[in-house]
Amino acid sequence: MLTDFDIRAKLIEKIHKENQGKHYRVIEELGICDGLARADIAVANGVLLGYEIKSDHDSLERLPNQVICYDKTFDKNTIIVGEKFADKIHEFVPDYWGIEVAYINRFNHVSLKRIRASRRNQHIVATNLLDLLWTPEIKSFLKQNKVRGYSNKDKAGLKELATSFIPIKDLKEFTRETLKTRTGWREDLL
Repeated sequence: MLTDFDIRAKLIEKIHKENQGKHYRVIEELGICDGLARADIAVANGVLLGYEIKSDHDSLERLPNQVICYDKTFDKNTIIVGEKFADKIHEFVPDYWGIEVAYINRFNHVSLKRIRASRRNQHIVATNLLDLLWTPEIKSFLKQNKVRGYSNKDKAGLKELATSFIPIKDLKEFTRETLKTRTGWREDLL
């Protein structure tokens, strides 16, 4: 039976291979929806991708809440499951989510089989996207966009200003690029 660690290692290897020569960042255990959920793996490249892993040792109990939070945050979402969930996972995720199944191949290595490709998510909520940013980053973005009245606002007020005056397309791009290039964040993201 495959563990989260087995699947995660293979998925990260695949992500690095697919993004070779591109500017991107892989972020493990990214808090989303103001900490209500955690994305197992997020990738910031040309879009913001969310990956949820459910190994053969997991349950699907938390998945409904995770789906809601992923949908509020990521451009595209994919769930990778062990063979235990392969036959029923399509009942638990929307039809625009990608589905991959992890299994042990004949060479005794982990392989990922794509069952369904992910499609663009239309349910992103701008304030949830801005949860991924730090307060100074939002202030800087508001300043760049010549939005006034942000200096005394808390993060909730800054998010409200940003969503009121800046198109979601620009918020998505700024958030994605900030996550790709942020420095001084976590030691695992050098």
